[in-house]
Amino acid sequence: MYKITKSLGFALTIFILVSGCSKNTSTSEDSKLFGLASPIQLVGDTTVVVIADYFESPLHIDSVVSDDAITISLDTNNLYLVSKNTKPLSNLTVYAEGIPYAILVKGKKTKPAELNIDFKEDYSSVRVKGEFNNWDPSQTELIKSTHNHWITQFNVKPGKYQYKLIADGKEIDDPSNPVKVGNGMGGFNNVLEVSGPPKELTPSIVTESFSTDEIVISSVNTDAIYAYWNNFRIETKKEGNNFKLVIPVFARNINRSHIRIFGYNQDAVSNDLLIPLEKGNVITDAKKLNNSDWHSSIMYFMMVDRFVDGDKSNNHPVNDPAILPKAQYYGGDIQGITQKIKSGYFKDLHINTIWVSPITQNPVDAWGQFHDPETKFSGYHGYWPVTSTTLDFRLGSEADVKEMLSVAHQNGLSVLLDYVANHVHEQHSVYQQHKDWVTPLYLPDGTMNTERWDDHRLTTWFDTFLPTLNLEDPKVADFMIDSALFWVTKYDFDGFRHDATKHIPENFWRNLSKKVKLVSKEKGKYIYQIGETYGTHDLINSYISSGMLDAQFDFNMYDKALPVFAEEQASMMQLAEALEASLSTYGYHHLMGNITGNQDKPRFMGYADGSLPFDLPGQAYKRIGWKQDITVQDNIAYKKMAMFNAFNMTIPGIPIIYYGDEIGMTGAGDPDNRRMMRFENLSKEEIALHKEIAKLTQLRTDNMALLYGDFTILENTENRLTYKRKYFSNEVTVTLIKSDWTYIIN
Repeated sequence: MYKITKSLGFALTIFILVSGCSKNTSTSEDSKLFGLASPIQLVGDTTVVVIADYFESPLHIDSVVSDDAITISLDTNNLYLVSKNTKPLSNLTVYAEGIPYAILVKGKKTKPAELNIDFKEDYSSVRVKGEFNNWDPSQTELIKSTHNHWITQFNVKPGKYQYKLIADGKEIDDPSNPVKVGNGMGGFNNVLEVSGPPKELTPSIVTESFSTDEIVISSVNTDAIYAYWNNFRIETKKEGNNFKLVIPVFARNINRSHIRIFGYNQDAVSNDLLIPLEKGNVITDAKKLNNSDWHSSIMYFMMVDRFVDGDKSNNHPVNDPAILPKAQYYGGDIQGITQKIKSGYFKDLHINTIWVSPITQNPVDAWGQFHDPETKFSGYHGYWPVTSTTLDFRLGSEADVKEMLSVAHQNGLSVLLDYVANHVHEQHSVYQQHKDWVTPLYLPDGTMNTERWDDHRLTTWFDTFLPTLNLEDPKVADFMIDSALFWVTKYDFDGFRHDATKHIPENFWRNLSKKVKLVSKEKGKYIYQIGETYGTHDLINSYISSGMLDAQFDFNMYDKALPVFAEEQASMMQLAEALEASLSTYGYHHLMGNITGNQDKPRFMGYADGSLPFDLPGQAYKRIGWKQDITVQDNIAYKKMAMFNAFNMTIPGIPIIYYGDEIGMTGAGDPDNRRMMRFENLSKEEIALHKEIAKLTQLRTDNMALLYGDFTILENTENRLTYKRKYFSNEVTVTLIKSDWTYIIN
């Protein structure tokens, strides 16, 4: 086996001469690989790599070479990697049309684990559902080994996993495991811990220094590293605990490129490093970044109808007394957003990305039903589309949207559109004309296929009037993909937030992302896509790759952070565990969304001031919102909200502010968490919180360590968490202190 670096110089010379200067953020406009190639994760004995996930077609692959013990075969669509005992990291080089593209390969992460359970009762069947099997009990059945002793074995990554036993069809606790945590619904789950390598043996790498042509990386417990300039392997040299790498001279011809570095030893992989370059020079001034540098994004999400009423002439609430006021249209619109952009509201908050709720036409009549109190709903939220390419007249016109986008871009703002592909309203023409384009409302056993989020996640309906599209069918998928592309071609949106991601098959995301990349290249900007999936780390991560989405919301992080920042008892140690689980899954320079709240969850302030208890079922929070007037009861909640934002603004990922969180708006379950935004008559506490969050956003905006720095936990106790971000000589240390709800950023 030979080293790819031997032929890299000649191949790269050809590459640069052919392609010239780049118009996008990662590769030459003539490269067959757009963006930075996501690492390949080996799974099982054979890993299937979809070629179209990485490369544009048509493509002629000359050969594929691994520098590890991996047997490679390929057909028209896929690469097949057969591996047994591999290194923690390796490299795969794909020679395509004379160019050696290099892709990092991560070794298998799993190790054997087992459950051994002794019962007093005599059961005939025992299954388990948990975070290790996507909460699907059909995947894992326990075997009865002796009288009332049951066992099961499986392979999982090191970490902590919540689970629940199903004995003769009934959920029960594991009597052999006393370790439990609240499940967020009033009950408890057991916890299985699978240990990994000792932390003292874990490798780590840090950006140390740089010159015009060289970068120095320092390390601990690191045997070797892989370094890449864009999607090409570059040579490294180890000197003691340092690694030196030369910045390719070809980088000077490209406006924006990146160097990525990954380290490992025989036991584990290190953190990863990401270094942006401008014409071959290491960027150390955040002002040189632009909106296509998505790691610098700070996002703000507003529900259009609940933000600002900028045009009262389009106020048309649904004329139906069955709709209570909170479920009615409030009058917010596109013009209102434009007015706030012009007024400098987002500039003052140092926001550079806004995400708007869906703006397609929704029904003009009432739908759905809530009991106690009795109410129907309007489609004010936008998630009941009756068309997929027509603007809702209550939100604005084509001219309004184009003006909003133009004004946003003039003011340095990127704009993401919330797009609904999973389902349509039954009034949608696609359903009226093609009733066979949807999944069955009834399952083979006769039960209704609604809200079956996990066991029938790809076919379940959200409600009886919201048919789920059969996106496995190419013609149905093509229709919805073309509808999505409409919004980034006819209009100049900069990306998508995709609703209900896990309920949509992978073929849809692959085909959509392939076409989005083509639009990105034509427009000369990177169109960012973030999805919404509630589930395990592995399920969420399965939709993130070069061939699918850029990111998803890190709901697992939010679920662990919420009690830590809202209540006294929750330990800071669970926050550190959540951070480590997130970084080990998505990488240390991921683009995941870190939230303080959203339109589906009770407001943080309601928990933080004690108005809302934890661990109630979702419907209970909604009912509280209808029946109680939730107001801020304890001003300490404002300090907690500031501390939560300090956390989100200083960890890897994209921080996202849900409208109103910057002033500490409160509320229970929806629609109470979707009140009209307030800009006037604010209390002194609300004004102070707004100013504090603006300081935090500015700190992040101006600081490369908070955008591209590595991440190290320095201290982790019940009441205190300290971590450091370092980007060459730029270091930021953050300490979060629960005892008095304060934070220190040095």
